[in-house]
Amino acid sequence: MTAPSPSDRRLPALLAAVGLVLSIVLEVVHVRAYLDPSVASFCSVGERFDCDAVALSRASVILGVPTAVWGFAGFLAVLIAAWQRSPMVLPLAAISAISTTALLIVGLSTNGVLCLVCEAVHLVSLALLVVAWRRRGPDPWRAITRQHASVLVWPLMIAIVVRWFAPPYWVLVTWKSGPRLDHGVTADGQRWIGADEPDVTVHEYIDYTCPHCAVASSRMRMLVARHAGSLQLVRHVYPRMRCMPATTERCMTARASVCAGEQDKFWEMEDWLFHHAPGQARVELEPALDELELDAGAFTTCMSDPAVFERLDLEVKATHKLKIREVPAYVIDGVVMTEAEARARIDELL
Repeated sequence: MTAPSPSDRRLPALLAAVGLVLSIVLEVVHVRAYLDPSVASFCSVGERFDCDAVALSRASVILGVPTAVWGFAGFLAVLIAAWQRSPMVLPLAAISAISTTALLIVGLSTNGVLCLVCEAVHLVSLALLVVAWRRRGPDPWRAITRQHASVLVWPLMIAIVVRWFAPPYWVLVTWKSGPRLDHGVTADGQRWIGADEPDVTVHEYIDYTCPHCAVASSRMRMLVARHAGSLQLVRHVYPRMRCMPATTERCMTARASVCAGEQDKFWEMEDWLFHHAPGQARVELEPALDELELDAGAFTTCMSDPAVFERLDLEVKATHKLKIREVPAYVIDGVVMTEAEARARIDELL
């Protein structure tokens, strides 16, 4: 095999540069999905191709670092290795291809949604692997020295900086912290959190299997925490289907919140569900019983109680009367609005 020419580094370096740009785009999408939900990303083009939904999934953050940042760090390492014509290009390309393929499988198996930019990164990773494999030396693994392996310092340094020093904008309210705010039950049986005697009351309609609801609810809870003496949040669970005991699978997560509430763990269960249920066709509740220290027997009995089904079915009917079809949705002073409109209205009133 002939020695590589200076031009040999151009194609892998170009592919790595494209991967860098795509990773930056993905991180922008990730940040906006959490902090600016009123604007859909350019790559959200339907139910099957929705970058925002993927950005809100659990796979979008790995080991406390956004996946897009891992991608940026990895492609930077490949770019440096390619420019130095280092044999590290091949193992780095292999790691990238395996990682993006794994993320594709996880995304399809959990919520069945694809991200067009993510798939562009996937294709770039596969192309890098093909190019690196075709341009490998006679014994690429033995050619790797400690000096070549030093390119791994870059992704590790970037990951460490983001993990320990960047603001964790993607962190939702956690069930482990408890509600930490005043909370109770309204006269008509709805759970509330925030001010006992509020100046402003906002009714929030959510579904625990909805990724956007998980993020929107967390943001609203943070807003309530900032106005704990004047703002009250009233929870309305809208499972987007009739809740009838024809099958135990119906409105399971909604029933779980009600039954946990019977043991004064409504908000803890809500946070647990928002961490585990979004994008899932089914969620196993047994771990929640242990983590929240619930009475399993009482919880199981409650889950099959016809009165719980009836209560939630009435909630669905009441939501339909308000002409709410999509969640999250908000009602302030009888007016149905989006999250952005609700936040603007709260700012006006407070």
